[in-house]
Formats: sequence, structure tokens, C-alpha cells
Amino acid sequence: MNFESNTPAGHSSAPWSPHAEVPAATKPVSTRLRDKAADEAGERLAAEMKVFNQVAEELKAKRDLKLPAALRRRLVVETATELFGVAPTWTAFYREVLGGDGVARALFCEADEARDYECSEEHSRVLEMLTVLRSRDLPENDPHEPQRMITVRIPKSLHDAICEEANSLSVSVNKLCISRMLQKVDPSMIPSSSQKRRGRRPGGAGAPKAVSESVEVREVRLDEAV
Repeated sequence: MNFESNTPAGHSSAPWSPHAEVPAATKPVSTRLRDKAADEAGERLAAEMKVFNQVAEELKAKRDLKLPAALRRRLVVETATELFGVAPTWTAFYREVLGGDGVARALFCEADEARDYECSEEHSRVLEMLTVLRSRDLPENDPHEPQRMITVRIPKSLHDAICEEANSLSVSVNKLCISRMLQKVDPSMIPSSSQKRRGRRPGGAGAPKAVSESVEVREVRLDEAV
């Protein structure tokens, strides 16, 4: 029996599939409005990022390693102030000011000078700007920089203390950990050890080492989603 003759004119005889794309016109109004808002937000972020990158490139030309340390510290603040006004995400601001290729690292590439800078009032002012940007309702992800995840081994008692502190501050554990990592670390407070280094090297893709029974694995994402 031929059923094709019963197919109404203008309609496809292809079988229906639950995975078939729904035409935009048939989507609920709320879904269409949400999709439109997401597209507009993405376009706006791309435009803001373009402006930010242009400003960052212009400021890079002002870097002068021959300046006295005091003037270089002031230059970091001036650069940060200009980028603060156009930063579309806190991640972009951090990348250009304090990141590995940022202005602070470029102007204070020697370890001793870098430590002196991190103890300066100028560095504190930059961290204040970064905190303000993290407090704003900015896009969570920076399209120009992928996110990474780290896993740390800590005792349960330390994990409990971090959770309690995060609850008392009404922030996520993730946000609290990021805030801690953005602060200066006193090298004298980092314990030395003669034991062989454990775990994966930074950036490595090898399998993680076995975890002893006395510690627990906690995952910390370097973003604001958790």
C-alpha cells in the first residue's frame, strides 16, 4: 500500500525526529527573547573587548624598563586605571595588568623587584580595582581566555574551615579561594621540603598521583561559577 499519496500537498514525507531543529518562529516567546538577549550580550562583549584590547596595546608602548622603580610603580597604576575604565571582564583586567604578560610583570621582571612591588601601596590600589571589577555583574567567562581547573589535596579540617569562612562572608568557596590566590604570598610562610615533588607539574596533562588516606581531594575552578 502506498501512503505517499495521502501526504498533504506542501508537506514533507520525511519521518519526524525528536532531534529535529525547531523553527525559530515556533519557539516560545520567552525562549526567543532569551536567545536574542544572549546574542546581543555576546555582540556587546565582543565590541567592548575590542576597545579594551586596543587600549591595552597603546599602553604597552609606554612601558619603559629604564625608569626608576618608583616611576614604574606609578606607571602600573596609571595603566591599571585606564584599563579599569574599559574592562569588560575582571579576567581581562588581570591578564593585562598582573598576568604573566601584564604590565606589572613586564616592568618588574626581577624577583626582588617583583616582591618589592607586591608590598607597595601601588599594588594594593591595583588589587582594589580588581576587587571592584569582580564585584560587578560582569560576564562570567572571558572569550579570549579559556578556563582551567586545579585540584588541591587538603585535610578535611582545612576544607571545613574554608567552607565556614565562605559561609560567614556569604560568598562561594570558589570566590574565596580566588581572592586568596590573588593576594601576595610571603615566601617565608611557604614550607620547604626535601621530599620529592608530588603530583602533576603546572600545565601538565599526566595522570594525578595516588592520594593518601589522610587527605581528601577538593576541586577548585578558577572562575565565578561555583
